[in-house]
Amino acid sequence: MDKDKISKYRADVIESFINIETLINAIICQRYFKKVTMDFYFEVLYDEYFSFGLKRRILEKIFKDIDSQKLQDLNRLNTIRNYFAHYNQEFFEALDKEKKAGKVINPRNIKSEIVFKRLYAEFKSKEGGVEEYLSTLHQALGGVLFKE
Repeated sequence: MDKDKISKYRADVIESFINIETLINAIICQRYFKKVTMDFYFEVLYDEYFSFGLKRRILEKIFKDIDSQKLQDLNRLNTIRNYFAHYNQEFFEALDKEKKAGKVINPRNIKSEIVFKRLYAEFKSKEGGVEEYLSTLHQALGGVLFKE
């Protein structure tokens, strides 16, 4: 696949996932402070060591009856984000002047390759539903989202 296309997919996936994490941060603030408090948001939730996994667990504690399918979709979006963020090194099976591209090996199955186009399509198919669901959870806690 074209490297420029993968770069565009990568940027879109990572930026979109940042939006999803921002919604989760807003939910956490809304639950514990009844508003988004910037000090807590930036000093705690925005910290590079405050992991997505921890945020997800807090979300599960806030909403004990959370939709399990939406949670699975959220986890899958994070996995896809990780693939785009961390994997792109092409490996070549042999020196072949005819072969212009190698494979990006799938870390879960080293006999297969990562197909970024397919992952991107899957991400886009799940993203809207997860964002909408998280927005609903935020609003259920009294949060208000503003659109520019």
